[in-house]
Amino acid sequence: MVIDLKLFETHLRRYVVLYYMLGLIEGELRTRSMITLSSLASEKGYAEWVYVVPATKRNIQCMRVAYKKNNLQFEGIEEHLTFSFWRHLFDGKNYTSLWIPALHQIFPALENPLQRRSYAQVGNHMTKANRIRNRVAHYEIKKSSDYEKEKSILLWLIQKMAGVSN
Repeated sequence: MVIDLKLFETHLRRYVVLYYMLGLIEGELRTRSMITLSSLASEKGYAEWVYVVPATKRNIQCMRVAYKKNNLQFEGIEEHLTFSFWRHLFDGKNYTSLWIPALHQIFPALENPLQRRSYAQVGNHMTKANRIRNRVAHYEIKKSSDYEKEKSILLWLIQKMAGVSN
């Protein structure tokens, strides 16, 4: 099997850019989510932000795995939660429970952050970002992709976050 090295190099460069952008988004999302959810937890009388995360089967499983990886401690658990976990906080069912009281603050550059339309836009972009992340992380080069479109999806998230701190 002959490999076209120029094509390989092009794909590799594109993957590096996308993966870097995803890392910035995930890191910022993790930090901002913890801050906003910690405030919400405090308002509700909970000691930890994890107690305001909806107790879905998926969330419980993700938290259980992260808790074990984190030596059975809540402090620092966020470092062990997957991109998919963070993405699912923006599912439609969390609009009133998480978005309205807290998560909209993660995206200060949204024009009308409290509107359901803004929430849906963020959710759609997060779903696409998760697909991009999985494709890039598993180096699925044979799946056709539109690099510029993928980059614009990730850039949209960064822009609506009003940038990232890294």
